Amino acid sequence: MAKNQWNELLLEQVRQLPMASSKEHVQLRLNLLIVEASKQKKTIPTEFELIFQAYQLSRSGKLIDSISVFFDAINFSQQNQQEFLICFCHYNIGTLYGMLGNYFYAQKFLAKAEKMQQFCDGYITGIIKNNIGDIFRQIGNFNEALIYLTQAAELLSQHGPKTAAALSYFNIAEIKAKQFLFTEANELLENLYQDIKNEPRYLGFYYKIKAEIASHSGEFEQADKLHLLSIENMQISEHDYYYAEMILEYCHFLTSCLQYKKLDQFIALGLAVAKKIESDKLIDGFNDIILLRIKDIDDINIREKHYQTLTSSLLNSRRELLKREGDYLQQLYRLNVAKLNLSTMKSLSDNLAVINKVGHYINTSSDIKNALPQIQQDLASLFQTDTLALGFYNSEQDQITIHYLDNNLPAQTPYITDCKSEATYMSYCIKSNSAFYFNHMNSEQKVAMLGDRCDSKVQFKSAMFSPITINGEVKGVFTIQARESYQYQTFHFELFSQLISYISIALENQYNRQQLLHLSQTDHLTQIWNRKSLEAHFNQLKQQQNQEYTGIMIDIDHYKEYNDTYGHIAGDEVLIQVSRLIKQGFHSLETQVYRYGGDEFFVLIPSIKPEKIRQKLDKLLIEVKKLLIPHKASTCSCYLSISVGIGYNKDPENQLSLNSLVNTADRALYQAKENGRNCYFELAHIKETMY
Repeated sequence: MAKNQWNELLLEQVRQLPMASSKEHVQLRLNLLIVEASKQKKTIPTEFELIFQAYQLSRSGKLIDSISVFFDAINFSQQNQQEFLICFCHYNIGTLYGMLGNYFYAQKFLAKAEKMQQFCDGYITGIIKNNIGDIFRQIGNFNEALIYLTQAAELLSQHGPKTAAALSYFNIAEIKAKQFLFTEANELLENLYQDIKNEPRYLGFYYKIKAEIASHSGEFEQADKLHLLSIENMQISEHDYYYAEMILEYCHFLTSCLQYKKLDQFIALGLAVAKKIESDKLIDGFNDIILLRIKDIDDINIREKHYQTLTSSLLNSRRELLKREGDYLQQLYRLNVAKLNLSTMKSLSDNLAVINKVGHYINTSSDIKNALPQIQQDLASLFQTDTLALGFYNSEQDQITIHYLDNNLPAQTPYITDCKSEATYMSYCIKSNSAFYFNHMNSEQKVAMLGDRCDSKVQFKSAMFSPITINGEVKGVFTIQARESYQYQTFHFELFSQLISYISIALENQYNRQQLLHLSQTDHLTQIWNRKSLEAHFNQLKQQQNQEYTGIMIDIDHYKEYNDTYGHIAGDEVLIQVSRLIKQGFHSLETQVYRYGGDEFFVLIPSIKPEKIRQKLDKLLIEVKKLLIPHKASTCSCYLSISVGIGYNKDPENQLSLNSLVNTADRALYQAKENGRNCYFELAHIKETMY
């Protein structure tokens, strides 16, 4: 089989991956490809292997891990100029961000894919448009969603398999249902039924939307049956992520109907599936329902028992997550070492082999600044590198922070240049967004190039410069310079340009991984720390032998009733406003604010300062009232209010657990509610006082 034919076969197998509903289906396709590779005596390139690996992770519910592997696949695809694969990875990354609830990055990466659609056929273009439309649907922009989804349905009907357009029509039907256009929604679903009646995954979506329509129409018994059919079909489809998601949807329905006996059964089932696929997003979803469930339990002892069980579950899942991430990163490192070494050995040019080697450790380095000495040492075999520098550009301050090495000087600390007051080669490179090199710079030429604001002194007569782009924006510049003239030729500049691509990709991956870390540690709605971060921060304080802790639990009074009265969109806005006031009120380097779950917030303070805390809470209670948000369903105030529990804990022997810290604050919160809400209550080891 010719090289082009083999590549076309590989691309076609990747093109079919979106139709794989489970990790087993992905593995089946990969196994067929491995068999064919053996027959044809071909190898499967790394970028294709990584894409299959990423799909297996995503179909297993390991969404963040999957995103990381797709970033690595982009790296190798760019090296091998596989434009379709780059577009394909951007589409998948955007889709996964959407599943994680981070719609900003979902739209960003899907937009990247849309801009590259010239490298795709009608089928993949249709999928991209469908997923962009789905993001608009999820954020409530129904008009924009319908434009994209309609285009997607037309493309998928023309270019995809028979049922390819079903997902677009399901999304359109769900929008119609949310707009209370139940007749139109039902017509769309019925038109789809004949084509999807033998496809369990599609039937799962079909029955889910049917259940939503029935529920909105007050047909709760019928909605219950339809939810169960949705769960049953998703289980048959072997797509565990959507199986757990359908169970979660059903649990929300059961919560609204107060069917607690059945709810407890399905929470247990859903949590088991979510933990099996290691999907922390879904685990958190079920834990949030458990928190809502616990609030309806009157007996404080039973409530505490449930809270202890839940907290233990969260601690265990967090420990397991950290172990999984550690093991995964080690495996990823070994994989990339092996693949890049293989690529280097097959290189046709010794010079390109050096660049590949440098690119390898740049891509696997956790901080590229630490790799600069090794880069300088290896590049010395290619061209003169009397000095080497990497600058990071801050567009808001118009400044460049420069990390540089000079072979005649010891290691230097980074320094900052102000682009407003000083004209430099680096600022010129960034502002012009262009790479360049010169071989015989003198003072007159330098002033002509940079203007009168530059330092006309010339220390390095030969130099190569290139801007570094991260996610489409110029964020830095890299340079190699020599003191003597005529040190660089065209082929040197071509190798330098290849190196820049490695550096740009590595920095972009580092930046994106930082965003992933931020995503895993913050609540996407309120943008404050999430409950998982609380354990990590508490453990850091324990390692520092901290001996005093204040835990504050804050709860919005009658939040469920507020949601029932004013709707979930208004409820989300309330969470955002209250979290902002809490963060402003407890703004301090040593104090952290968390969304603990549902409408509960937690403040962790590594000290005990009752007077100062009372002052802050007095002000916070007033600031919440000053929002003047009507709450006619509240029994304690005409306007939105909060209740607060404060727990003071001394830990001289370093034995305090997070569980105990949270429970103390939670018991105080319970007492504040018993005292009429819209107040705070303090609990300490020795005394109890109400304010």
